[in-house]
Amino acid sequence: MAHHQTQGATYPTKHRRNHPRSKNGCLTCRGRRKKCDETKPNCNFCVKSAHTCVWPTEDNNQKQESQNGSPSSTNSERSPLEQQCQALMVDKSGVTNLALSTSSNLKVFERFIFDWGTHGDIPSGSTMAWFGNLPYIYANSGVDSLLHKSVNALANASYAQRFNSSEALRNAIKWYGESIHMLKESMLCVVDSSSYCDIISSIMCLGFYEANKSIGFEGAWGSHISGASVLLKMRGQKKTVNPKLEYEVSIVSYMQMISGNLLTGTAPHVTSASMNELCLSKLPQLYSHTELIYQSACLCTEWKKALLISETDEGLETLCIIFNKALILDEQLENWTHNLPAWANYTVQSVSIDSQPEWLLPLLNGPWNPPNTHIYPSLMVQTLWRFYWMARLIISQALLFTSTIIERAATKPLNFSRLDVESRLITFINHLCESCLAAFMPVTRNDPQSSKVEDVPILLACLILQVFPTIGLCLEQISINDLDIVGRRDWVAKMRHFLRVNFGIAKGATAIPLTEVGSIPIQMWGL
Repeated sequence: MAHHQTQGATYPTKHRRNHPRSKNGCLTCRGRRKKCDETKPNCNFCVKSAHTCVWPTEDNNQKQESQNGSPSSTNSERSPLEQQCQALMVDKSGVTNLALSTSSNLKVFERFIFDWGTHGDIPSGSTMAWFGNLPYIYANSGVDSLLHKSVNALANASYAQRFNSSEALRNAIKWYGESIHMLKESMLCVVDSSSYCDIISSIMCLGFYEANKSIGFEGAWGSHISGASVLLKMRGQKKTVNPKLEYEVSIVSYMQMISGNLLTGTAPHVTSASMNELCLSKLPQLYSHTELIYQSACLCTEWKKALLISETDEGLETLCIIFNKALILDEQLENWTHNLPAWANYTVQSVSIDSQPEWLLPLLNGPWNPPNTHIYPSLMVQTLWRFYWMARLIISQALLFTSTIIERAATKPLNFSRLDVESRLITFINHLCESCLAAFMPVTRNDPQSSKVEDVPILLACLILQVFPTIGLCLEQISINDLDIVGRRDWVAKMRHFLRVNFGIAKGATAIPLTEVGSIPIQMWGL
């Protein structure tokens, strides 16, 4: 399927700086883009403006001079978690303890690094590297910048939700309000790809802030993703300051957008070809996967429109054409799994309930439980497979619903077997449930009984939300003989409760009653 795109406007080649540089001044002046007179311990600007004058530590200066330097010897005086945070900041940014020293709440930021910055035992992979770089991005943002406020909003919100901190919740609301106030103006001032990366990173943080509260596709979460999509569309490909960082944040934004498109049956704002310009072609299997998922989202948009006019002869004919397109696309998706490179494979592992910790048992002792769990080499591979199963599940669900409509059409579908589609749909539901369960398994692998749910980074729980609503909605909307739908619904409800209790995530899979899905009981296409 060919997709045509218009060339986005390029960034200006020159941009006149509207503020003085301050390379060696205090951190406060740097963040506020003020000229610092470098008077220590308090510069004149901070004295006159009644701001706290914060200077880089000696360790920071040493690290900037030598990127291969080791953390300061003061590590021995820090708690293990502080040492982990400091080590991560050294590795990622060369700013040593800069972000920690300027954070208003050390505990919140320590937890933020653990919860949102991927680390050694959870490799990110190229498409998920943005999360691992969040501490670096935060440490290099100005203290009054949109990015700084957005990260603080997400950090405080996730801490407040997980540990029931009223103080962190108040701070999160404050930071979020300030971020929203700055966002509109910032969107109008994208002058190069460095500001693009900062703004779209901020939008992603605010989007996760909203996604953790409710499903919200018609609310603030959807608005943030739409804003990110606008930036993706206008991104000037030929003038980039940091192509690697731009790729990392763009692909995360792109995946969030496509997830919403599949679920709601709305058209993507950008073309898949624009992602190819971010070097996806260097990984052919990843590029072909992205292209197929994009085609699935576009087909769902056509499908939804055709279903709305299927009562007419013209609409029914269009629906038959789309139905056959879907069968062909589904076969292409199936063929994608053949001859995958080693980096794209995962391992299936049976679940032994007896060896699991007590906190995980609620997900393993129901009338129906995922029969297996998965081991992924990276978050990138995990996400790749989840999107694959999500797209195929939605296509299968739409095929089953549409097949009953086109029975009265003169044109018959190509090679359609209802039993085969039902069997595949069940398989995709099971795989997605197994993948969701797999998010909690790494921390139990070495010593299950001593593991704690607090050892699971909240990022792993939040990534479940990309696909979890699809499972819940499908189970509410389908009817298949010889399928334990009730048992699977019960497990989805348990997972929703598990996410709420242990991670503070109120979203889970929102079960929309069939009376509220309109005339199209396929995911959220009818809303």
